[in-house]
Amino acid sequence: MAQFRFKLSLPQRIVIQDSAPQTQLTRTRVWVQRLLYTLIGLTFGLMAVGSLTRVMGAGLSCPDWPLCYGEVLPHLDPFIFLEWFHRQVAQVVGLLTVVLCVLTWRRRRVLPGWLPGLATAALVLVLVQGALGAFTVTEYLRFDIVTAHLGTAMLYFGVLLAGAALLIPNRVFTRPPAALGWVAAAAALVCYGQIILGGLVASQWAFHQCLAGSALCEVMNNHLWGVLPTTVATLVAAWFSWKPLKPMALVLLGLLALQIGLGVGTFLLQLSVPALTVAHLAVGAALFGSLVVLAALALAAPHRFTDRLHP
Repeated sequence: MAQFRFKLSLPQRIVIQDSAPQTQLTRTRVWVQRLLYTLIGLTFGLMAVGSLTRVMGAGLSCPDWPLCYGEVLPHLDPFIFLEWFHRQVAQVVGLLTVVLCVLTWRRRRVLPGWLPGLATAALVLVLVQGALGAFTVTEYLRFDIVTAHLGTAMLYFGVLLAGAALLIPNRVFTRPPAALGWVAAAAALVCYGQIILGGLVASQWAFHQCLAGSALCEVMNNHLWGVLPTTVATLVAAWFSWKPLKPMALVLLGLLALQIGLGVGTFLLQLSVPALTVAHLAVGAALFGSLVVLAALALAAPHRFTDRLHP
């Protein structure tokens, strides 16, 4: 009887010992996911606040850096508050990125091998972004630095989204076309280029200058013509993902339609409504981010897709 009890208890001990590393993996993975989701939300909001700061002409309301009028907490009127608040959120993003990098390297044995490298890339980008933010102020909103500031923010946003997408628990979908990942990546690249063109228009106030005296019309027209390849690339990505990832395809189509509508409204109203201009950037970032997520899932995680057994 004693021997029978011993045999029953032995597998229970083995299960408890084997489940400990899995529990540690799950907890670490959850914390990393939470950090990534938090950073994604903060970064998206930070880009929107940065756009509002530019539209309201508050980019130099704090003329020095890193302090504002030599103080940590200056007297805050609405314009100073925009720039000051933008900097505070940026600092939080930077600190959390350091936490993400340290956590992934310290727990790299129980995390996917690519994750520490991705976190390091995010840290490098956020450091570059911080330097560009400083130069934006000290160089008095020089257009190329302002545009690079936007471009680096989008790259950082894309890296975070790719990491979060790859940590999503496995799902079962219809096997996608082999080209889906490359199509989505190409569409994301085209969308990124269009965002950079929009940044050049915004940082040089090219729209207003073109209307006033035909100056910088080429810059504005490049952005307008850029709508065509961006639209085509997004439609192709949506078509390729329609069967295996129909919800994602619908998101792409919805964001594309909304972005075109906002662009037309912004143009017709001559950028006179700040909320429309900010929304135009925000939806553009969401469209770019959706394409990055689609590309990450299709390229780097093909094991997520298997043939359905039932229609």
